[in-house]
Amino acid sequence: MANKSVLNVFFEGLKIYSLNIHKFILYMSFPVLGQILGIYLIFGSNYWFTNNLHNLSMKFPAFNNMSTMILLVVLAAVPGFVILLKAFWEFLVAYGALNSMTDGYLNTGKVYDFKSHKQVVLNRSFSFIALWMLFGIFTFISIIPIFWVIGAILFVYFVLIFQIFTFESGLSPVGYFKRSFNIIKGNFVRTFMLIVLLFILTYLILPAGLSVIFDYLNWTANLSSAFEAWAFTLPIEPVEKFGVTPSVIGNLITSQFVFIIMAGFTLPLRSICFTLWYSNLAEPVEVQKPKKSRKQSKQAKTFKIEKREIDPEIIRRARLEDDEY
Repeated sequence: MANKSVLNVFFEGLKIYSLNIHKFILYMSFPVLGQILGIYLIFGSNYWFTNNLHNLSMKFPAFNNMSTMILLVVLAAVPGFVILLKAFWEFLVAYGALNSMTDGYLNTGKVYDFKSHKQVVLNRSFSFIALWMLFGIFTFISIIPIFWVIGAILFVYFVLIFQIFTFESGLSPVGYFKRSFNIIKGNFVRTFMLIVLLFILTYLILPAGLSVIFDYLNWTANLSSAFEAWAFTLPIEPVEKFGVTPSVIGNLITSQFVFIIMAGFTLPLRSICFTLWYSNLAEPVEVQKPKKSRKQSKQAKTFKIEKREIDPEIIRRARLEDDEY
């Protein structure tokens, strides 16, 4: 029985996030900043080779060979790709680990033992990857203009799939979507309201606030200039007549840079709120196995989709002092 209002869940989630913000920022630092660093290394190395190719070819004849040059460019980008992929994977894992952390906090009053909460996801990596693949396909279809409305509606119904993955047993990747649909059914409007509140706070208000800080520190202008210089190396002459100039590209990338940082570091807030919402709505579901015959119908069994209990070892560690573990 759903007994908490949307505002209660929203402010309770905001309270948990605010009280432990230093821990969540530390946890999300590599998943968020690592992706930015990886992209910087990939494009930075390409930018450096582009600007220094003439001098390099003058000093080192090997650079006059196209195959050698391409090989060196690829090798220079490898560290960036490794960091990017590692950070991206950690960011995906956070979608499950943060739910487990919230459950741990509700049981112990602490945010702790990040490795153990990540293990909740890593122990079922195959199922988790399959879930992300299905969600990726759904997202790809939803961005097609004719599917925007349908995609937006289904997104509300599927918003709890990662909570269900974290807390429930006995489901297939498709089953996570079905279970989320059944939980949200009858609570669509309230769930939509929660999504809107989180969207406004984490995708509009907080990024705007961070932009003000960047402007005050003069970081916005410096970043825009750096991205503009990189944009000059791009073959954008055919589209400049449409207003796509290096300056526009630099400003756009900078604004996206600020948005990505804030959206990434507030992922814990969204996960906390949706975990609380899941706990508010979800109830064990009794499912009857299909009958094969009249004789077998007498022996038909039922089973429940059970909620996973938090690992007792995690609770034990939470009782330790912070400087002990």
